[in-house]
Amino acid sequence: MKLFFTRLNTLNIFIALAGIIFLIYANGLNTPLQSDDERHIYGTPQITNMDHYTNLSNIGYRHINGLSFALNYQWGQDNPFGYHLFNILIHIGTTFLVFFIAQLTIAKGTSWGEDAALKIALITALLFGLHPIQTETVTYISGRPGGLAGLFYFLSLLLFILASLKGSRVLRFAFYPLSLIIFFMAVLSKESAITLPAIIILYDLCFMQGQKWPPFRSRLGFYFCYPALAGAAFFLSPNVFSVIQGFFKKIHLTLGLVQLDLLKHPLKLFLFPVNLTFEYDFPTQVSWASLLVSIAIILLCIFLAVKKFYVKSSVLTFCVLWFPLTIAPTNSFMPRTHLFSERNMYIPSFGLCLFFAVLLYLIADKAKKRGMIWGAVLLIFICTAIMVVKRNQVYASPSTLWADTFKKSPNKLSIGKTLSIHYLMEEDYTNALTPLKALLQINPNLYDVHQNLGIAYKSLGNFPEAEKHFKEAIHIKPTDPSSHFNLASLYGNLGYFVQASREFDRADALYKTTGDYPPRQFFSDKARAHNQAGIELIQSQKFEPAIVQLEKSVQQNPKLLSARFNLAKLLLEFKNDPEKAKTHLQAGLALNPTPQQTQVLKNLLERIKKTGATGKKGLPPS
Repeated sequence: MKLFFTRLNTLNIFIALAGIIFLIYANGLNTPLQSDDERHIYGTPQITNMDHYTNLSNIGYRHINGLSFALNYQWGQDNPFGYHLFNILIHIGTTFLVFFIAQLTIAKGTSWGEDAALKIALITALLFGLHPIQTETVTYISGRPGGLAGLFYFLSLLLFILASLKGSRVLRFAFYPLSLIIFFMAVLSKESAITLPAIIILYDLCFMQGQKWPPFRSRLGFYFCYPALAGAAFFLSPNVFSVIQGFFKKIHLTLGLVQLDLLKHPLKLFLFPVNLTFEYDFPTQVSWASLLVSIAIILLCIFLAVKKFYVKSSVLTFCVLWFPLTIAPTNSFMPRTHLFSERNMYIPSFGLCLFFAVLLYLIADKAKKRGMIWGAVLLIFICTAIMVVKRNQVYASPSTLWADTFKKSPNKLSIGKTLSIHYLMEEDYTNALTPLKALLQINPNLYDVHQNLGIAYKSLGNFPEAEKHFKEAIHIKPTDPSSHFNLASLYGNLGYFVQASREFDRADALYKTTGDYPPRQFFSDKARAHNQAGIELIQSQKFEPAIVQLEKSVQQNPKLLSARFNLAKLLLEFKNDPEKAKTHLQAGLALNPTPQQTQVLKNLLERIKKTGATGKKGLPPS
């Protein structure tokens, strides 16, 4: 095994890492836009304007992330392939940086030697690059802010390390300022990168001691640059500073206790990356028994980091403290839409990867049968690579992603609703029934779920069930116009045109009251319903209400030829009003009817002119 590592060089390692990472993520290159992806592409007008992002006066919230999306849009418009490829390249680049940082840290910060540095760096990079928990950052297009911030975060740290090495006096003058600039870019990719100064101080305390490093005073000027950078950021763009300042205004103590308890979960996912899901369902209330266990674990880790690891190996102290420091901005006292997201583990996972790489190396170094240990490590990497490929398959479509999420978080209403909507959009009505029924088991008073069940049953031809759920939706929320519209459409399909016209009138009134704009087909459907209701009433010898319905139809859609003709005939036969009938017939002729329809209309006008009466034949269909 030693011979194998001695034959490796950095170029071969990078080629192998890039090839492996690209291969395991290749099946995600053609996955469609998911969840927030459309908001980043279609919901951001600036994406089409590169000048917006190149103008320094416009620097603001996640500016570098926005710039990356604008570049993608310039290259491939809204084709997801380019966005996925960009994410994979970011991940490959970040993995290279992880390798360099781990190698330099072990080689210069410990006495283990170059061979140990190479092995530990390679294991760290493979753990980071192939771990399934990274799929949300890489395969999910909207996970890019974390990946982009990670790229600049690690690059800034690497430049600081290189500049701080003994004998790097010339590089120091270039790398220190460059590290600060790239740190600023990391924050503009995702604000959680603000933890980098604390990590650099931790790195300094853990490693930059002894003959391999210059004295602390050589780095003092660099540390003084951070307050200066904050001032410059405020001067150039007050928005950047206000975003950071806004975090401190949102501190929520109870949420902090919940997040403290949840820290066990990302650690568990790192060790056992099973049941990964797009959206987790965690309780928002404090569980004191569980919280006490979490606190005990954290205190134990701090004790080991300070009392045990630091004495024997400062690298373990660094790894143990890296995780809570880097995850604090997203999982601490700050309110968030989701208590935990896998994409927030991107930067924090480095400390865990390095920690276990060191442990594996130390175990293998002391083991008698090292081949078996390295074989087990190789098996771990093969398993994680397979898990990444399988996890990518979940992103094949919005319904597969949300079906997987709903399977793992079945009691979260928002997930079930999102899944059912995607099924309905894909016209997969049979599968839509499962989450919709499950949601009613959780809460039977969800009017929108009843409405969607009605749509699904209607599309499947189960009209009684559809009617039941549309009526239940109206019962729960009678002021919702869409429920009345759906019921009206159902009645139209069933041939109950009088009931349909009634529901259309109610929906129309509610749309005006609520200020909501009805669907595009609403008014044409409403006009046809009134026309058919008029015909139904004529057949029942109810001529007065029939006239009302036909007049509504013509008012709703003056270009509906059949309504014009039916109203004209009724005005003649029942009201004996040839002048009004003549008006509608002439308007019908102006609608470009077929030759056969034109002849019928002209014949009827001729009869009105001669006798004031009409025949009994209806207008042939167009």
